[in-house]
Amino acid sequence: MRTIASIDIGTDKIVALIGEVDSYGDIHVIGVGESKSRGIDRGSITKLEVASRAIATAVREAEEMSGQKVSHVIINVSGPTVKSQNEKDTINISPSPVEVEAEHIRRLVERSLARGKEDGYDIVHAIPRKYMLDDQEGIEDPVGLVGSKLTAQVHLVKVGTTVSRNVEKAVMSAGFQPSMRVVNAIASAKAVLEEEEKDDGILLIDMGASLTDFVLYLEGHPVITGCIPLAGNSITKDISHLMKVDQDSAERIKVEEGVALVNLVKEGETLKVKPRGEERDISIEKAKLAEIIQVRLEEIVEKIIESIEEAGYRLDSANAGIVITGGSANLKGIKDFLEKFTDMPARVGKPKGLIGLKEKIEDAKYATAVGLLKFGVSQEGVSADTGVQLAERNPNGKGLIASYVEKFKRWLEEIL
Repeated sequence: MRTIASIDIGTDKIVALIGEVDSYGDIHVIGVGESKSRGIDRGSITKLEVASRAIATAVREAEEMSGQKVSHVIINVSGPTVKSQNEKDTINISPSPVEVEAEHIRRLVERSLARGKEDGYDIVHAIPRKYMLDDQEGIEDPVGLVGSKLTAQVHLVKVGTTVSRNVEKAVMSAGFQPSMRVVNAIASAKAVLEEEEKDDGILLIDMGASLTDFVLYLEGHPVITGCIPLAGNSITKDISHLMKVDQDSAERIKVEEGVALVNLVKEGETLKVKPRGEERDISIEKAKLAEIIQVRLEEIVEKIIESIEEAGYRLDSANAGIVITGGSANLKGIKDFLEKFTDMPARVGKPKGLIGLKEKIEDAKYATAVGLLKFGVSQEGVSADTGVQLAERNPNGKGLIASYVEKFKRWLEEIL
């Protein structure tokens, strides 16, 4: 069996998973480690040494559980700098029809990568969406077909270079070599979405502590990927401010008593809180707490919808509805809130398709970590620049992909 490892670096927690891949490509999770995040905020490293120690703690815990040592890890990147764009390009293959080869697709993707380059950003993913061969549209796999002109639409996902490089540096300072980067939304989608849902059109929302990542799939492929710098901690701060309680108390109230939709609270229900400066507990209506939570959730979802519409798409084109995952997806009533607010079907997405330790990791808060592991077996598109750039910065790193071409060929073998 082949051993793979992933690290989900979040604002609230760091999760490390170690898995073994069998001859069928199935992943057996054999180690889980978790530590409190330190020196990390909204996807960015704020204190290198502190963050590195927290990362090392999570991985060592997973190593102790699995009995395996790991050196290379698949990591996530996120933050407000995450953005995407779609490129369309055409190449003339031959004056007369000939067989399309993998090299032709590689050329198209490389051209899209060149057009998508932007100062201050790394392109993390390049995912081919649609192909057209001469005048024939709807081509899923052009390799082996005959034509003279090939067109492709490619979804590019970018992240701020500074953010990305500092996350890598923190991981390396912890003693591990990053072998691949994956943005949160794409990783979580890999863990919780069905292929049929992607084909029908679906919005994936990954709501963590400080960031809400999202990706909209239409006709089987992502069309917009982004990140909103508001999430579960925003709700906690609202509760703290409006109920005049400290942050720890606000978080406990949110988790234990909070509901995402006012309509789900029974009339007259109350809870006890102890405001700052007060000697005694006072009674607060649960409906007031639910209102605080619902208002902030509405703002977050509205911002996602605005991003989708600004990109030229509509939420109601996602016929399969909405899947929410991440730690904040465990908030009571969040499925009901999404269905009422968007008038679309919704569900909470939990990781699936793994063997071993299922009872521990089948929770929405582990979606990104599980998705990262799955990328170690089968990528979604090309992790566009990771192999080349990481290899350049780590010339002695074993197991890193030596060149973009080699990585691309491996990817084609997996998806075609």
